[in-house]
Amino acid sequence: MDTQKPKKSFKMPDIYIVLAVFILVVAALTYIVPAGEYERQTIETSHGVQNLVVAGTYHQIEQQPVGFMDLVTAIPDGLKRAAGIVFLTFMVGGCMGLIKRAGLIDMGVQKLSRAVGNKDILVIPILITIFAGLAAFIGVPELSLAYLPVLLPLFYRLGYDGMTATAVALLGPCMGFTFGLTIPGSVGVGQQIAQLPIFSGSAFRAVVLVCVVLIAILYVMRYAVKVKRNPESSLTYESDRAIRAAIAEEEAEKGEMVFSARQKYAGITCMVLFPIAIAMILKNNLGFEAIGGLFLFIGIAAAAVAGKSAQQICDDVNAGMRDMMVAALLCGVASAIAVVMDKGVITDTLVFWLESMMRSVPPELTAIAIFWEQSLFNFLIPGATALTVLTMPIISPLASLLDISQQAVVSANAWGGQLTDIFFPTSGFFVATLVIAKVEYGKWLRFYAPLMLILGLLASVALYFMQSAGIGAM
Repeated sequence: MDTQKPKKSFKMPDIYIVLAVFILVVAALTYIVPAGEYERQTIETSHGVQNLVVAGTYHQIEQQPVGFMDLVTAIPDGLKRAAGIVFLTFMVGGCMGLIKRAGLIDMGVQKLSRAVGNKDILVIPILITIFAGLAAFIGVPELSLAYLPVLLPLFYRLGYDGMTATAVALLGPCMGFTFGLTIPGSVGVGQQIAQLPIFSGSAFRAVVLVCVVLIAILYVMRYAVKVKRNPESSLTYESDRAIRAAIAEEEAEKGEMVFSARQKYAGITCMVLFPIAIAMILKNNLGFEAIGGLFLFIGIAAAAVAGKSAQQICDDVNAGMRDMMVAALLCGVASAIAVVMDKGVITDTLVFWLESMMRSVPPELTAIAIFWEQSLFNFLIPGATALTVLTMPIISPLASLLDISQQAVVSANAWGGQLTDIFFPTSGFFVATLVIAKVEYGKWLRFYAPLMLILGLLASVALYFMQSAGIGAM
């Protein structure tokens, strides 16, 4: 008789546990890493007034290890620090709750499914290209939170899985943002610090962006085709079964969906208002609060046109925000890591160590080294603007001393600093998107890590040519 117990497969802990471990590890580092800081100066940049570090002013200060109360208040302080993205998440939830409960998502999915027919695989390149194109100029990867609720039912209906929908929702806006052309927080501020013409070098960056988008499209399509042929090969097979069953039950209750004239007018309202909102974001460089308010306005307007009463609109907003509650809270938990670092005053010390290491790298490889270093540093300082204003004032003068192309340094900062936005769990909107899709963090790493390394190699080659051949200077 075989009494051998079945082997237990490793299951990735809940994202709350993962983040809690990171918070504790960083807290422990505040007892080990020397506390230190740079002097700062206030400068007006293309992204508003910024506090920039002054190169060469680093000095150690008295050790300030975080204590028990610092840990207790880390998550509330993280919520305050990430207030913009937290509110955006709730506003997007309210908008999507209104649109979904007005039947507009069902209507859009039905019409798009019929439009693509047996060429449903084309949905992937079309959507990734559109999302990346928008993000390359407006620089708001957080819109993945808005895209995903629409994409999930669409891709399930087309025979794909939750990972495919999540990949399209994340990769489109995030690749456009990472390798974008007019991103104020990374390219704009970086070039201003490096004293380069604003958004110069866009032609070469556009070539790199096109290559990145093509690689991402082929990568996702290859995975999607494999899943459609063999659903059990899906990385999200177990969680998809439950979601598919819930969607099937919901559709069975609805029966044959017939949409009223008012619902069709509401759909047209959304199609008109969304491009207007995107144009306003691009033209006025709007922040998270304004973007969230625009989305909520669109949801309310569409629901009203669809025939919803004032009380129904209130109920739908509440329901939509409840659906986003965990995702919004996770944004604050993720920000708690940076809060602990700041309380321990070790962030500047890590930047100083980075500067010291860069001096020993061969000049022709310095831009590549900065790219990979920024990729790692993004774990501790997620956010394009925060990372740029902290590190670029140090990296830029160092590059001048080593005769490194300032344009290459700006690109290395932008590309490296954001490529890991959807790899490290310290990025609030990223973990929120995974929670909405019910995709485990470990499963996403298995999907994204190979693509990230491929894109990292492409970026390294591009930076080598920028440095050695002076390509992309204008």
